[in-house]
This record gives sequence, structure tokens and C-alpha cells, in this order.
Amino acid sequence: MRAKRVLLFAAALLLAAGAVFSQSNKPLTNDDVVQMVKGGFDETTTVAAIDAADTNFDTSVQALLALKAAGVSEKVISAMLAATKKKSQAPKLAATAAVASPSQAAAANPDVPEDMGVYVKVKGALAEMYAEVVSWKSGGVGKSMLTGGFTKGHVNATVSGPKSKLQVGAPIEIVIKCAEGVTASEYMLLKLDEKGDRREFRAVTGGVYHSSGGLEKDAIKFDFQKIAPRTFKILLTGLKKGEYGLLPPGSGSVGGTGGGASGQTVQGGSMQAGKLYTFGVME
Repeated sequence: MRAKRVLLFAAALLLAAGAVFSQSNKPLTNDDVVQMVKGGFDETTTVAAIDAADTNFDTSVQALLALKAAGVSEKVISAMLAATKKKSQAPKLAATAAVASPSQAAAANPDVPEDMGVYVKVKGALAEMYAEVVSWKSGGVGKSMLTGGFTKGHVNATVSGPKSKLQVGAPIEIVIKCAEGVTASEYMLLKLDEKGDRREFRAVTGGVYHSSGGLEKDAIKFDFQKIAPRTFKILLTGLKKGEYGLLPPGSGSVGGTGGGASGQTVQGGSMQAGKLYTFGVME
């Protein structure tokens, strides 16, 4: 009974020693293990000390042979090898945990917005370009509809206020985060006519069956680059001073000439209140 109490006391001392090694940042070495074995500690207690402390073991072939010659059992040596392997794998596991998934990486990139919308780079950082309400005023559309679309008609789009709240200098970098299935080519870049208390552009000239120019007067072709899933960058370098807007798809163009690099014709849409992402270009 007394011998059992002595062993339990010794085990407690050894575990305390392992905690001291860990707290003092002094790792357990091969010499420490040899001293514990020669001090009479059994395998279970020695292995527990190895598990409890930080370690810095030499597990080369020569070192393992020296441990064996010093009387260290294979069970203790196996615990030393396991501790060394666990220590070597820790940095790899940390690096793996630090690697984000593709979608997380896109959100973390300051040049790739997380939410859908239109953004402009201001002082090296992306700022959201807010949309303004577009009102449509028809001219000749009813006559065009009655004649099956072969008579010219148009819709003037109006945005309240003489200027956009967003005023930027050239060159202008715009980033669009689109909805699923939409690309930057479906947006239209428009030059707006300044009319004192409002800004205007002509949305439609002609009907669905006959397009005789549409937005050609106001539309500006642009190139874009895909930088992430559903995310496109537009760099505008030649814009003159004035008011501009980006018309998103489905905001009221019928039979007009499309935007993007292709300038394709966009059919469909509506002539109800839409939205326009506006900005002004300063000198």
C-alpha cells in the first residue's frame, strides 16, 4: 500500500514537472527522458510526461540507438516519435486552416465586392455607386404599337437633379458584381444630357420590329474584363466632362442598341420606372 502511494506521488511530481517544462517554454529533450528512465519512472509515467510537455526530441537513427542503449523502452521511444510527428504537422495544419475557399477568397479581395451592385474605385478603394430612379416619358410609342412597330417612336428617360452626387476624375475604374446569368455586356454606358433640373437620355427610337438607332446617340461602347465569378472590371479613360450612367439590364430599353464591347441589340424590357447608376466626370 505504501509502495502504491509512493508511485502515485512520483507520478504527480512527474506530471507537475511536465507542466513546468511547458510553462517555462523549455522543451523536453532526449536527455530529460533518459534521466527520468534512470530515475526509476515507469513507462506509463514517462509517456504521460511526454504528452504533457512541449518537446524537442532528436529522432535520428543515431539518437534512437543511443536511447535504446540507455535503457529507454520502445514504448517510450514510440511516444517520443509520436510527439515529434505531431509537432511537425502543426504548422501544416495551421496553414491549411488559413487557406480560404474560392468564394471566401473573392470576398476577402478588396477589388472584388461581396454583394451584387456597381462600384467605382475612389482613392484606391471600391465605393458603391448608388442607383437613381429613372422616369420614362413616351413620344410616338402608341403610334408605333398601332402600326406594328414600323413607325418610329421613342422614350425619353429622365433622372431628377442636374448632377449625380458621385463626381470622379478620369481614368475611372468601375466594378460590376452581376446577378447569376448576367454579364457586363448587358449593361449600357450612357452619356446624359444636362437639362438644368434633370438629366435625360433617349431610351428608344423605333419599335420592337424596327430599330433605327435607339441608344446610339447616347450609348458609349466599353471593354470589360472578368476578374472573378460574376464580377467584371471596366476601365474608362476617354470620357469627357459631363454626366453619365450605367443602365442595368431590364431597366426599360426596348429595341435599343446594347452596351458592353459588343453593342448588341437588346429586345424586350419594359417602359416602367427603372434605375440608373449615375456618376459625373470632372475635369
